Amino acid sequence: MHPELEFFLEDAFSSVRPTSPHIGRVVVEPDYDITPDQTERDQLTNELVECIQEHAPRAAELASPEGWNVQVPHKYPRLAKYVRRITLHQAPTERPWVEVAPPGNWI
Repeated sequence: MHPELEFFLEDAFSSVRPTSPHIGRVVVEPDYDITPDQTERDQLTNELVECIQEHAPRAAELASPEGWNVQVPHKYPRLAKYVRRITLHQAPTERPWVEVAPPGNWI
């Protein structure tokens, strides 16, 4: 586990603004076996936004306590490299729109 990965992802995703009024927050689970590479930061952020925009879950799916899981397509190699899971939720939070959560810490 690389100790700076969580901070790298939080910094990279802090600039991401909501892409849909129906998605209150996005929770990403990092792949802790990866070492962050600053040269991939911008492309990683772009891939996350594109991936989220490709999906249009129904309100009922977003409203469930578990949220709605997004499969990370292989066409987003940097996103697939750094993120194990993406979950979209309807309920907003006071945290940034994209939240980095360690495994087992779903909110």
